[in-house]
Amino acid sequence: MKLMKPLLWVLSGLLAANCFALTPPLKQIDAFKIIALDGGDVKGAIGLPVAELSMAAMIDGSMEPIPFQIDQYNIGGAVYFDGWDVPMAGTPERLDVTDKILFLFKDAGERYTNGVPHDGSLLAEILTRDSEGHVRYVYLVRNSRLRSDEQYVRYSAEEGLVETDFYSIRYNRDNHLEWVDFSYGSYVGDRPLDSLRLILRGGVLTSLAEVELNSNDLVALPKGELIGPIRTTTQLEFNVMFMSVPILNLSVQIHHAPQSLIYDVRGVIPEFRRSFVVDPTITMSIDANGLLGATIRSSGNPELTGLVDGRIDEAEQGLIDAGLDPHSNWIWVSTKRYLDFLSYVDYLGGFDSKLTLLLEDDLHRERPNELYPGQLPNTGYVIEEFPKSGFVGVVVSLLMSNGFEGDPRLFAVEARSLPEIEVRPLRFAF
Repeated sequence: MKLMKPLLWVLSGLLAANCFALTPPLKQIDAFKIIALDGGDVKGAIGLPVAELSMAAMIDGSMEPIPFQIDQYNIGGAVYFDGWDVPMAGTPERLDVTDKILFLFKDAGERYTNGVPHDGSLLAEILTRDSEGHVRYVYLVRNSRLRSDEQYVRYSAEEGLVETDFYSIRYNRDNHLEWVDFSYGSYVGDRPLDSLRLILRGGVLTSLAEVELNSNDLVALPKGELIGPIRTTTQLEFNVMFMSVPILNLSVQIHHAPQSLIYDVRGVIPEFRRSFVVDPTITMSIDANGLLGATIRSSGNPELTGLVDGRIDEAEQGLIDAGLDPHSNWIWVSTKRYLDFLSYVDYLGGFDSKLTLLLEDDLHRERPNELYPGQLPNTGYVIEEFPKSGFVGVVVSLLMSNGFEGDPRLFAVEARSLPEIEVRPLRFAF
């Protein structure tokens, strides 16, 4: 018994020292989430040169650099681009309260133990707690010479090509609303998504003279790229053309992350130009390619399941009739071939318009700038009302997975829920 007690103490100490090893791996739905830490949350780092900051985590008992990036923002709340007409909210090259420090949830590790060698000074400990209560840590470091060479997102502006560990997309370099190619690594089959559909409808001076503007009239030209290992952002100038004359200019930013594609559209509608358009609507949708056998569910009536078979069946019509709440508007398409995608719309700045569900399931219908005939399916959103003037802000998100599991009423929320975050200042110097 005398020998057993010291042995138990040793075993207990080993278990306590290695408690993180008992923490289960992150769920697939959580692993590649981007954690965006506000600069204002790390008060001890405010005003420091951005070039002096990096991030690290304890991995297998050693402090290792992890991929990160620091994005600076403009006064409108979007990512800042030099030369664009919206000023930076903070100070160039220094960390401000409006900046965001980005890292992936999966790169958080065990807690730092005093005495473990590390390069540079540890400024802050960032505690993350997932939905099951498990705790993981990352560290903000100053003056470390070490940087991770991992790139979760790769971008070539010259080719208009974005590649992540999960998908790749190539744009028409003269119009980033047109997809030249799309692929998803685990998908079984040919190209799963055909095109992005954007259609503006409205009457000119009168509702009797309705026009439809599609991708031939809607041109988004790249004006800048912010390339980072966590997320790549492209700044676009979006021109709405009517009879070859620009009638509306908007700012569009496309955010590419490992498992998501996000379109952030913002602009101010001049009252004079808006007065020419009567009852405008805008349609935003994804036209898939030949996903026969795929299923569709939405927040409007999550009990219904539509089946993609080339025609609108009773369940699909029920989904259309159910509509969408502007504040709960997810659409889930499961290909049954190792690719699911969830879409969402978020309004910005008080813009809060009626939404309806677009759902087309048709073997033969063709649209402009498609590579493949048919709408199998074409799913998305119709914004039914626009203000007479003032700010308009819309964010459309497409989240991708090898397959979402369980009840969509739960995972549609979980997919966008971020972990609980706590920031603790540190003063550990190397």
